[in-house]
Amino acid sequence: MQSSSILGLVTSSLIAVTASADPRPTTQACLGDFKTFLTCPSGAKVNGTECRGSSGHWSGSSRQGPSLFLRDRSTTDPAKVRVNFAANYVNHKKTGRVFHFDKDGRLESWTDTDGDRYHGLSVNCRADGRVAHLAYYKQDKVVGISRAWLEKDGTLSYAMDHDAQGKSIPIANPSAALIQRPDQLCQPTRCDVTAKPDLSGVPR
Repeated sequence: MQSSSILGLVTSSLIAVTASADPRPTTQACLGDFKTFLTCPSGAKVNGTECRGSSGHWSGSSRQGPSLFLRDRSTTDPAKVRVNFAANYVNHKKTGRVFHFDKDGRLESWTDTDGDRYHGLSVNCRADGRVAHLAYYKQDKVVGISRAWLEKDGTLSYAMDHDAQGKSIPIANPSAALIQRPDQLCQPTRCDVTAKPDLSGVPR
């Protein structure tokens, strides 16, 4: 499929998902217009659903800038096109915020990354837009406080404190702030793959 055809296909699908989805959960429409999303940095250009630039990569080019990965690239019906994940790359490595979507186009999770490593906040979302689990990472290692909430009634399932040495201990009496479920993390109005990492829960 030609790049121009893919552009039109995915742009149309984002509009279709917006019209049919429950208004609470965030959908792949948060990525915005596909042509605008694929605004490549200097030295890179659109190749299918990716920004690519010249480099020593074995393929002859490397991902450089925003990229979209579709669940089924052979799908030609705009209403059925679904994004698997969206990411930003620097020298062929994920750097920024990676957004994953389920088969129905709803936000499933997002994770801060730096050079292909988890670095910052990572959030798992339920189909109805509620937070299921969150944790902070420092160069691929879980640090600080991670939390999870039960699907049945939304109460806190557990809170764990992770130190820099990889040891984890349960928090026996979590504060009201820790018990509160931050559903806004699963309901962003814009899914910005170039967002700075959330390091607020990473111990200094």
